[in-house]
Amino acid sequence: MLKGVKIRFEIHNILFSVYKFNRTLNNSLIKKQINKQKKEDIAFLYNVTLNSMRLHLHCLKIIDKFIKKKLRDQEKILLISAITQIVFLNFKEYAVINCSVEIAKKLNLYPGLINATLKKIAKDKNDLKKIKINFSDLPLWFQRKTRFMSEYEKKQFLENFHKEPNIHIVFKDEEKLKKFNAKILKTSMISGFLLDEKNFQEKISFINGDWWVQDFSSFLPLYNFDEINKKKVFLDACAAPGGKSFQILSKKLNVILNDKSKNRIQTLKTNLERLKLSAEIYNEDFIKFDNKKKFDVIIIDAPCSAVGTIRRNPEIFFKNKGPNFDKLLSLQENMLEKASFLLNTNGFIIYMTCSFLQIETIDQVKKFLKLNNNFVLSNFRLRENQKNYSKFIKNNFMITIPNIIFDYNIDGYFAAFLKKI
Repeated sequence: MLKGVKIRFEIHNILFSVYKFNRTLNNSLIKKQINKQKKEDIAFLYNVTLNSMRLHLHCLKIIDKFIKKKLRDQEKILLISAITQIVFLNFKEYAVINCSVEIAKKLNLYPGLINATLKKIAKDKNDLKKIKINFSDLPLWFQRKTRFMSEYEKKQFLENFHKEPNIHIVFKDEEKLKKFNAKILKTSMISGFLLDEKNFQEKISFINGDWWVQDFSSFLPLYNFDEINKKKVFLDACAAPGGKSFQILSKKLNVILNDKSKNRIQTLKTNLERLKLSAEIYNEDFIKFDNKKKFDVIIIDAPCSAVGTIRRNPEIFFKNKGPNFDKLLSLQENMLEKASFLLNTNGFIIYMTCSFLQIETIDQVKKFLKLNNNFVLSNFRLRENQKNYSKFIKNNFMITIPNIIFDYNIDGYFAAFLKKI
């Protein structure tokens, strides 16, 4: 099998598994493929796989222009991958078409249909790049869960959700940022967007543990938690991969790191070692924590639909099934209830999700406060940059949809500070 055909066939199999069996890219599926590849092949695999999912709705609209009959899943996915490469990634047309035809033969599809369709699309690719999708083209489950969004917010989402994410980094302290020898657009005294994202993991300062990668939206809540230096015992209930915990540890504060997943714990330990940070680590189900354990601050970055990270996790829309909201909402409620038992008086639950859906964010907090009259919603005060960041704070909730700030992409996110009185 020719190299180009082989790697594209692997990409096809990954896409098919995600679509058909609702798998995620973080599982062993893609890792098995990566272990077999050279460095440049890994970059190619990620580039095509992720962008095929990010742009699959655009690709489906293109397919509808050229094919009127109903396609089998394998045909549809093969065309999505090829169109992404030809129209949106500007790969060599003949190489993509020839490889796609060979894959069609291996899958007992119709190679003639694939060949003829892709050749027509290649001729019109400059016009097809401009294709737009509507909110009604998004998954039906998402449309139903976002009825609260304004037309402006929907327009913003459509413009941004399929774009590649930018790399936002956080430093241990101000001195580390001042000594940083690469170009950066500062977002705070200790953070910023990398202007040159290429091979960032090879930078000496990264290897030395001066900074870590953390999305701007995820970074903002703890950076603006004005009680952080007044509290003694922190718990990060779902800590891995560790960004929020590193914010606390960098201030020489005591935080216990917990995560239910053994695989994610290993990632957390690797990150701690690089950053030369240490902490007590639990590998427990937070819901089953001993109620005798008490903390001053409990961080709950709760499992959720993760729609705020759609650019990083484009499989959310690509899968043929939506999230299991009943299960997620129940888990979020149970985690908040558990935290209320483990928290000291005058302590805080910092409730966060990488979702901006009301049912997982504002509605959950309001429901919790209604059931727990010994808790109040605390103020969310910005330490700096009020002009640019105040739009993310509404009624003491921090909430963003996948958006742009300083011309850089940020995730959708939610945070609230809940104080026990």
